[in-house]
Amino acid sequence: MKIDFYKELINKLNPLDESEFMYNTKTWNKLNSELKNNLTIFEDKSISRSMVVDSFKSYFNGNTDFSLPFVLTMIWGFADTGYGTYRTNNYYESNENQNFMKNAFKYVSQCEIEKAYKELQKIKGLNISYISKLLYFSTKACGYQDYCLIYDIRVAKSLVKLTCPPEIYEILDIKPSNKYIHYSKYNVLMHKIANDNGVSPEALEMFLFKQEF
Repeated sequence: MKIDFYKELINKLNPLDESEFMYNTKTWNKLNSELKNNLTIFEDKSISRSMVVDSFKSYFNGNTDFSLPFVLTMIWGFADTGYGTYRTNNYYESNENQNFMKNAFKYVSQCEIEKAYKELQKIKGLNISYISKLLYFSTKACGYQDYCLIYDIRVAKSLVKLTCPPEIYEILDIKPSNKYIHYSKYNVLMHKIANDNGVSPEALEMFLFKQEF
């Protein structure tokens, strides 16, 4: 994928601070009460990527429960979409799902990303978009050089749009694969493209998501 033309634009992006979404208490009014109780200091404030990463750092240091980084990831991801509360509650409200999350984050802390991915995959309804968000924030918190990246339909479409002729792109139905082997290849590819072009991998991901090209 050639991104020479966009390198300056990508380097101007600051994902950790610029990529943020509001925690609107009205939109999230029906959020699970346990989760809501964790969020009083965030009410009607913008949740940035850096804040979510910090919540994972706090969790890995034993200073907070796993539910805080989980719910901040969901709020950051769903923002003001009407179905965010319903889906977040569904992911969280069974003990089995909570155990899958805790196991996944334990595997992340041990740098066993495939095991973490497959543990999160056991949560019904949690797809690649939100699995990759949880892995992105948690691996960033661990300080891994080859941290995971967010992979959703907008990023997938941008990857294809930048690598094939318009007449081909226009006739394709593009969505990211849910298979771990493909997600792993995506991460390797993104880090290589970023390294080859002197940009940060997360800025490249944000550029692809924004689709401003």
